[in-house]
Amino acid sequence: APHRPTVGALPVDPDDNVVAVFSGAVRKGRWRAGRRIHAYAVFGSVEIDLSEALFDHQQVVVKSFAIFGSVEIRVPENVSLRGTGSGVLGSFEVDTLDSGDPQAPIVYVDGWAVLGSVEARPRRGKVVADILDRVERKVDRSLRKHLGH
Repeated sequence: APHRPTVGALPVDPDDNVVAVFSGAVRKGRWRAGRRIHAYAVFGSVEIDLSEALFDHQQVVVKSFAIFGSVEIRVPENVSLRGTGSGVLGSFEVDTLDSGDPQAPIVYVDGWAVLGSVEARPRRGKVVADILDRVERKVDRSLRKHLGH
């Protein structure tokens, strides 16, 4: 996937604004992700979970601005994830992800963090989470059995 969105593929104005000023804002569940999403966190926190979102477009840009706040973005494992941004006395972290499917959506995270944080990571799939839960339960049972509890 390219590291920048295709020129002219995205509108200038955002389709969605998620704003948190001295508060929290969450966008998750089943929803249609627009081509451009703006997230503003000023002394607050914004959570954007795209793991159950419907993608009508191949390219989605999330512009993130965190000032003394945090923006957390989660994407499903079957999309590509790219990011460019910076932090000033803060952190801007994007875990780059490549989808095996060339037609998969590409999520670009762009922006900056001033004394705050912007984080974008893939969300673990339910199958993997279920396997890990089962392994953890089995280890707990064997540990309790071993310790006599």
